[in-house]
Amino acid sequence: MRQLGVAAALGLGRAMVVEARTVAERVEGLAWLPVVGLAVGSVAAIVASAGAFGGLPVAAVAGALVLGLGRGDGGRWPIALMAGAVQVAALATAPAAVRVTALVAAPMLARWACVVQCYGGRPGRDATGLAALAGRARFREFAVASVTALGVMLGLLDAVGLAVVVACALLTLAIRVVAYRRAGGLDDGALNATSALVETSALVLLSWIGSLLS
Repeated sequence: MRQLGVAAALGLGRAMVVEARTVAERVEGLAWLPVVGLAVGSVAAIVASAGAFGGLPVAAVAGALVLGLGRGDGGRWPIALMAGAVQVAALATAPAAVRVTALVAAPMLARWACVVQCYGGRPGRDATGLAALAGRARFREFAVASVTALGVMLGLLDAVGLAVVVACALLTLAIRVVAYRRAGGLDDGALNATSALVETSALVLLSWIGSLLS
Protein backbone atom coordinates (compact mmCIF):
# COMPACT_ATOMS: atom_id res chain seq x y z
CA MET A 1 0.00 0.00 0.00
CA ARG A 2 2.91 2.34 0.70
CA GLN A 3 4.18 1.76 -2.84
CA LEU A 4 0.75 2.35 -4.29
CA GLY A 5 0.51 5.65 -2.40
CA VAL A 6 3.84 6.74 -3.84
CA ALA A 7 2.70 5.67 -7.29
CA ALA A 8 -0.49 7.70 -6.98
CA ALA A 9 1.53 10.79 -6.23
CA LEU A 10 3.93 10.01 -9.07
CA GLY A 11 1.23 9.35 -11.60
CA LEU A 12 -1.19 12.23 -11.30
CA GLY A 13 -0.06 15.21 -13.32
CA ARG A 14 1.93 17.83 -11.46
CA ALA A 15 1.98 15.68 -8.33
CA MET A 16 4.70 13.66 -10.04
CA VAL A 17 7.21 15.67 -7.97
CA VAL A 18 7.02 14.16 -4.49
CA GLU A 19 9.43 16.13 -2.37
CA ALA A 20 8.60 14.27 0.84
CA ARG A 21 9.63 10.88 -0.58
CA THR A 22 13.09 9.43 -0.93
CA VAL A 23 14.44 8.50 -4.33
CA ALA A 24 14.21 4.81 -3.43
CA GLU A 25 10.53 5.15 -2.55
CA ARG A 26 9.83 6.98 -5.80
CA VAL A 27 11.58 4.28 -7.79
CA GLU A 28 9.55 1.58 -6.03
CA GLY A 29 6.38 3.48 -6.87
CA LEU A 30 7.13 3.25 -10.59
CA ALA A 31 6.03 -0.39 -10.56
CA TRP A 32 2.46 0.63 -9.79
CA LEU A 33 2.02 3.51 -12.21
CA PRO A 34 -0.11 1.40 -14.61
CA VAL A 35 -2.46 0.68 -11.69
CA VAL A 36 -2.80 4.41 -11.13
CA GLY A 37 -3.52 4.77 -14.85
CA LEU A 38 -6.28 2.18 -14.56
CA ALA A 39 -7.81 4.15 -11.71
CA VAL A 40 -7.71 7.38 -13.72
CA GLY A 41 -9.16 5.59 -16.74
CA SER A 42 -11.96 4.06 -14.70
CA VAL A 43 -12.96 7.49 -13.39
CA ALA A 44 -12.84 8.87 -16.94
CA ALA A 45 -15.05 6.02 -18.19
CA ILE A 46 -17.59 6.60 -15.43
CA VAL A 47 -17.70 10.35 -16.07
CA ALA A 48 -17.97 9.83 -19.83
CA SER A 49 -20.80 7.31 -19.38
CA ALA A 50 -22.66 9.78 -17.20
CA GLY A 51 -22.04 12.51 -19.75
CA ALA A 52 -23.47 10.31 -22.50
CA PHE A 53 -26.95 11.32 -21.35
CA GLY A 54 -26.13 14.74 -22.80
CA GLY A 55 -25.04 13.23 -26.11
CA LEU A 56 -21.81 11.90 -27.62
CA PRO A 57 -20.01 15.28 -27.70
CA VAL A 58 -20.59 15.76 -23.97
CA ALA A 59 -19.37 12.23 -23.21
CA ALA A 60 -16.25 12.71 -25.34
CA VAL A 61 -15.37 16.05 -23.75
CA ALA A 62 -16.01 14.71 -20.24
CA GLY A 63 -13.78 11.68 -20.76
CA ALA A 64 -10.96 13.67 -22.34
CA LEU A 65 -11.16 16.28 -19.57
CA VAL A 66 -10.67 13.68 -16.85
CA LEU A 67 -7.70 12.21 -18.72
CA GLY A 68 -6.17 15.66 -19.08
CA LEU A 69 -6.61 16.44 -15.39
CA GLY A 70 -5.06 13.12 -14.45
CA ARG A 71 -2.14 13.57 -16.81
CA GLY A 72 -1.39 17.19 -15.96
CA ASP A 73 1.15 18.06 -18.69
CA GLY A 74 3.13 20.27 -16.34
CA GLY A 75 1.59 23.50 -17.59
CA ARG A 76 2.43 22.74 -21.23
CA TRP A 77 -0.77 23.97 -22.81
CA PRO A 78 0.13 23.15 -26.44
CA ILE A 79 0.50 19.49 -25.48
CA ALA A 80 -2.68 19.53 -23.40
CA LEU A 81 -4.76 21.21 -26.09
CA MET A 82 -3.47 18.99 -28.89
CA ALA A 83 -4.01 15.81 -26.91
CA GLY A 84 -7.43 16.92 -25.72
CA ALA A 85 -8.66 17.83 -29.19
CA VAL A 86 -7.56 14.54 -30.73
CA GLN A 87 -8.97 12.54 -27.84
CA VAL A 88 -12.35 14.26 -28.06
CA ALA A 89 -12.53 13.53 -31.80
CA ALA A 90 -11.65 9.86 -31.27
CA LEU A 91 -14.09 9.38 -28.40
CA ALA A 92 -16.92 11.12 -30.23
CA THR A 93 -16.76 8.59 -33.07
CA ALA A 94 -16.33 5.46 -30.94
CA PRO A 95 -19.20 3.15 -29.92
CA ALA A 96 -20.05 3.27 -26.21
CA ALA A 97 -18.41 -0.06 -25.30
CA VAL A 98 -15.28 0.82 -27.25
CA ARG A 99 -15.15 4.25 -25.64
CA VAL A 100 -15.17 2.73 -22.15
CA THR A 101 -12.39 0.26 -23.02
CA ALA A 102 -10.25 2.95 -24.62
CA LEU A 103 -10.67 5.33 -21.68
CA VAL A 104 -9.64 2.63 -19.20
CA ALA A 105 -6.66 1.34 -21.19
CA ALA A 106 -5.11 4.51 -22.62
CA PRO A 107 -3.97 6.19 -19.35
CA MET A 108 -2.63 2.86 -18.13
CA LEU A 109 -0.47 2.51 -21.24
CA ALA A 110 0.68 6.14 -20.91
CA ARG A 111 2.00 5.53 -17.42
CA TRP A 112 3.52 2.21 -18.43
CA ALA A 113 5.38 4.07 -21.19
CA CYS A 114 6.82 6.44 -18.57
CA VAL A 115 8.13 3.42 -16.66
CA VAL A 116 9.72 2.17 -19.89
CA GLN A 117 11.43 5.55 -20.28
CA CYS A 118 12.75 5.39 -16.71
CA TYR A 119 14.06 1.85 -17.27
CA GLY A 120 17.25 2.05 -19.26
CA GLY A 121 16.89 5.72 -20.12
CA ARG A 122 19.13 8.48 -18.87
CA PRO A 123 18.06 11.81 -17.35
CA GLY A 124 18.56 15.03 -19.27
CA ARG A 125 20.42 18.05 -17.96
CA ASP A 126 17.32 19.71 -16.50
CA ALA A 127 15.47 16.59 -15.38
CA THR A 128 13.29 16.92 -12.30
CA GLY A 129 10.26 15.08 -11.01
CA LEU A 130 9.59 11.80 -12.80
CA ALA A 131 12.31 12.49 -15.38
CA ALA A 132 14.91 12.49 -12.60
CA LEU A 133 14.16 8.78 -12.10
CA ALA A 134 15.30 7.92 -15.63
CA GLY A 135 17.97 5.25 -15.40
CA ARG A 136 17.10 4.45 -11.79
CA ALA A 137 14.22 2.05 -12.43
CA ARG A 138 15.24 -1.56 -11.92
CA PHE A 139 14.05 -4.64 -13.77
CA ARG A 140 11.66 -5.35 -10.90
CA GLU A 141 9.70 -2.12 -11.42
CA PHE A 142 9.78 -2.55 -15.19
CA ALA A 143 8.61 -6.17 -14.95
CA VAL A 144 5.71 -5.47 -12.57
CA ALA A 145 4.52 -2.52 -14.66
CA SER A 146 4.83 -4.50 -17.91
CA VAL A 147 3.04 -7.58 -16.59
CA THR A 148 0.20 -5.33 -15.41
CA ALA A 149 -0.10 -3.51 -18.73
CA LEU A 150 0.22 -6.62 -20.90
CA GLY A 151 -2.11 -8.66 -18.71
CA VAL A 152 -4.85 -6.03 -18.85
CA MET A 153 -4.51 -5.48 -22.60
CA LEU A 154 -4.49 -9.20 -23.43
CA GLY A 155 -7.40 -9.79 -21.07
CA LEU A 156 -9.45 -7.01 -22.64
CA LEU A 157 -8.56 -7.33 -26.32
CA ASP A 158 -6.40 -10.41 -26.95
CA ALA A 159 -4.16 -9.97 -30.01
CA VAL A 160 -5.50 -6.48 -30.69
CA GLY A 161 -4.37 -5.44 -27.22
CA LEU A 162 -0.88 -6.81 -27.88
CA ALA A 163 -0.69 -4.88 -31.16
CA VAL A 164 -1.61 -1.64 -29.39
CA VAL A 165 1.04 -2.28 -26.72
CA VAL A 166 3.69 -2.81 -29.42
CA ALA A 167 2.66 0.42 -31.16
CA CYS A 168 2.90 2.33 -27.86
CA ALA A 169 6.33 0.82 -27.17
CA LEU A 170 7.63 1.91 -30.58
CA LEU A 171 6.31 5.44 -30.05
CA THR A 172 7.94 5.52 -26.60
CA LEU A 173 11.31 4.57 -28.04
CA ALA A 174 10.95 7.14 -30.83
CA ILE A 175 10.36 9.87 -28.22
CA ARG A 176 13.46 8.69 -26.36
CA VAL A 177 15.58 8.98 -29.51
CA VAL A 178 14.33 12.52 -30.14
CA ALA A 179 14.92 13.49 -26.51
CA TYR A 180 18.48 12.16 -26.61
CA ARG A 181 19.26 14.18 -29.72
CA ARG A 182 17.62 17.33 -28.37
CA ALA A 183 18.66 17.35 -24.72
CA GLY A 184 21.09 14.48 -24.25
CA GLY A 185 18.56 12.56 -22.20
CA LEU A 186 15.02 12.46 -20.86
CA ASP A 187 13.84 15.73 -19.34
CA ASP A 188 10.42 16.76 -18.05
CA GLY A 189 9.28 17.73 -21.54
CA ALA A 190 10.11 14.28 -22.87
CA LEU A 191 8.21 12.53 -20.08
CA ASN A 192 5.20 14.81 -20.53
CA ALA A 193 5.31 14.18 -24.28
CA THR A 194 5.54 10.44 -23.66
CA SER A 195 2.49 10.49 -21.41
CA ALA A 196 0.37 12.68 -23.70
CA LEU A 197 1.34 11.11 -27.03
CA VAL A 198 1.12 7.49 -25.90
CA GLU A 199 -2.21 8.08 -24.17
CA THR A 200 -3.63 9.86 -27.21
CA SER A 201 -2.25 7.33 -29.70
CA ALA A 202 -3.59 4.41 -27.68
CA LEU A 203 -6.99 6.08 -27.44
CA VAL A 204 -7.11 6.72 -31.18
CA LEU A 205 -5.96 3.20 -32.07
CA LEU A 206 -8.40 1.54 -29.72
CA SER A 207 -11.30 3.70 -30.87
CA TRP A 208 -10.46 3.12 -34.54
CA ILE A 209 -9.97 -0.64 -34.25
CA GLY A 210 -13.03 -0.98 -32.07
CA SER A 211 -15.13 0.93 -34.59
CA LEU A 212 -13.91 -1.31 -37.41
CA LEU A 213 -14.69 -4.49 -35.48
CA SER A 214 -18.04 -3.41 -34.06
